[in-house]
Amino acid sequence: MQTKSNRLKAYSYLRFSTPEQMRGDSYRRQAQLAKDYAERHGLILDDKLTFEDLGVSAYRGRNRDAGGLGAFLAAAEAGLVERGSYLLVESLDRISRDKARKAFRTLEDICEEGITVVTLVDGRRYTAKTLDEDPTSLLMSILIFMRANEESATKARRLKASWEAKRAKASEVPMSSRAPAWLSLDKDAGRFNVIEERAAVVRRIFQLALDGVGQHKIAELLNAENVPVFGRGKYWHRSYVAKILDSQTVIGTFQPHRLEYSQGKRKRVPLPAIENYYPAVIDPASFERMQAMRHKTSTPQRGRHAGKELRNLFGGLALCPLCGSHMTRVSKGSRKKAGQPRLVCTVAKVGAGCEYRSVPYQDVEDAFLQNADYLLGTIPAGKDDPEVDAEISNLERSISGLEDGLERLLDALQHQSSQAIIDRVHSSEEELDRLRRQHDEMLQLQALTTNPLAYVKAGDLAAILETGELDRGLVNALLRQMMTGITVDFRTGTLHFHWLHGGESNVTYAWTEDGDA
Repeated sequence: MQTKSNRLKAYSYLRFSTPEQMRGDSYRRQAQLAKDYAERHGLILDDKLTFEDLGVSAYRGRNRDAGGLGAFLAAAEAGLVERGSYLLVESLDRISRDKARKAFRTLEDICEEGITVVTLVDGRRYTAKTLDEDPTSLLMSILIFMRANEESATKARRLKASWEAKRAKASEVPMSSRAPAWLSLDKDAGRFNVIEERAAVVRRIFQLALDGVGQHKIAELLNAENVPVFGRGKYWHRSYVAKILDSQTVIGTFQPHRLEYSQGKRKRVPLPAIENYYPAVIDPASFERMQAMRHKTSTPQRGRHAGKELRNLFGGLALCPLCGSHMTRVSKGSRKKAGQPRLVCTVAKVGAGCEYRSVPYQDVEDAFLQNADYLLGTIPAGKDDPEVDAEISNLERSISGLEDGLERLLDALQHQSSQAIIDRVHSSEEELDRLRRQHDEMLQLQALTTNPLAYVKAGDLAAILETGELDRGLVNALLRQMMTGITVDFRTGTLHFHWLHGGESNVTYAWTEDGDA
């Protein structure tokens, strides 16, 4: 008789992506099936490492690349899921709807970690042994994966056709409501209208730049005059000024793209530009003159944009202790005699109100590297984050509603070719893509904040630092997966490391309050 101590563990994997499943009984059904199976077979159903991909598609392997299934594999490879454990899924198509060869590879990788995969609809078990020795299991899994992929491919072809129909009529009817911040779509009239007060700001930015005023100075000027920012930002930044100056949308040109998938990666491929798609707010001569000036005076972009090594180990993480905004790395002086790099609050840098204080960048980096063993060896215990859980639930409800509406639109499109329907399909697809990316990010955050995978990342970072060859880009990427930010408190000379899974660690970087440059 098995005792509780020697019973094998089972882990449930729940995934669905269609609105009917989300709105209806899918989650409860899958969870109940897993619970019933575990009870019947004397398994302990683990309630701490349950993996979910709610609203995440398994087509092209997105749930493995960025979702809960990938987290399960990482946990198994790290030894957090013991060999001999069970992974309970409703059916194989919950694991993958990718091409059969790649889908089977996912199943094979799970089984190679000593995991038994059980499909709850039929009770079939897949292990490394059955895949090697039972031809029926092998063929059955491949056939199921082939059918699932063909279903998803059919839906993808329908969506692609609707996009192509919209692009064909783009010169007559706007493809979607998406437009630059100085335009809005009049849906009834089927055209874009200029928001004059914002267009005036765009024209002023161009005039200042053509007069020789630098982008940073333009941002400072707009902030000083309290000119409302486009979008959700609080302040004008040089990067957004540069984006406006470089955008063909100001002269009415729209650059469409299509998505292509290659080797598991998605990339945007530009299509022929559509002129006069938007109302122009800048005359073409001024735009061309601006581009000529920028080309003549611009220097090669730095960091990841130029393929060079990342220089700021704390990019996107360093925080100002006064206002909480990000701090950026700056170097003053000429190229031949550049000054010591500093960390400066981005709000203060653009003259938007915060006190301008700078910190020697090297002091901060040295303090981190010298204390890395201490930091990674004393990570605080994690805790559940109800705000993350609530955000995931909200996103799932939004995805559900959009997918439900999209399915109805696609069904209507099969019976009636309508530009209005095509436009709504396009708009829904764009919003779904945005919400799914956000959902994937929140699931990754949840995985790190609610299970021991945070400690696996810490081990990866420690191993990289031990090599003695500092890959700043890789270190920065791992830090972003482990922390919400690093407050550089120049008032006390302390670095406050804020962990994703909760808690804080502090390190002194030997900086005094009166040492500001």
